[in-house]
Amino acid sequence: MQNFDGFKKKFAMPAAVAAVLAAILVAAAFAAPFLASSFRLSHSVTVVIDAGHGGIDNGVTGVRTGVKESELNLAVAKILGEYLEGAGFNVVYTRLNDEGLYSAFDSNKKRADMEKRVEIIRRAAPAAVVSIHMNEYTSPSRRGAQAFFDGGSQEGRVLAQIVQEFLNDDFNVPDTGREYEALKAEKYILQNSASPAVIVECGFLSNPLDEANLTNAEYRAEIAYTIFRAVAVYLSASGSSGRA
Repeated sequence: MQNFDGFKKKFAMPAAVAAVLAAILVAAAFAAPFLASSFRLSHSVTVVIDAGHGGIDNGVTGVRTGVKESELNLAVAKILGEYLEGAGFNVVYTRLNDEGLYSAFDSNKKRADMEKRVEIIRRAAPAAVVSIHMNEYTSPSRRGAQAFFDGGSQEGRVLAQIVQEFLNDDFNVPDTGREYEALKAEKYILQNSASPAVIVECGFLSNPLDEANLTNAEYRAEIAYTIFRAVAVYLSASGSSGRA
């Protein structure tokens, strides 16, 4: 569980909001279904979940199993959506199957796919956007989960920082012995979202240990639950009143 006193100082939250977040974090010590059913919203708040890649774009592949990033992204995205829906959020997915978001007539299918994702986000006008990905690095020793934000979005930065703190506490410190910082990234989804957006790289498929974890259904559920808790904290702190 988070060090809540340090968390409050870091993000300078009002006392009333901090009290709500404290209750959420206490509930987080129990089972995921309990939190999902106990944390209810007074009004519907929309979150867009983007499962990265799909269709002709598999993303990166596992170093040992050859598992496709696009498949793992979708698996985590669906579980994350279940947690959010169970907590009363309205969830909009950019994709719910293995297909890409383009047509056979698109000459640049990857570009068409990204534009369609941004269109879905624009129409949903969500309180937050969470794009799920898996990472890759030239060195197979690199591992861990990391959050990215657009440098021009202060709210996106805050969302990513909260997600990163949860990932550090639940995975990075226990598994790798180190913390990561949320980083700026020039990514199409981040740059073209009017809503606060975060890309979550759940681990490195170029690392055998991360790959083994991410191909395990129970581990995927755990990381989806961590992301869910972080998003719930962010939306509670922001009031979630701007976009519903």
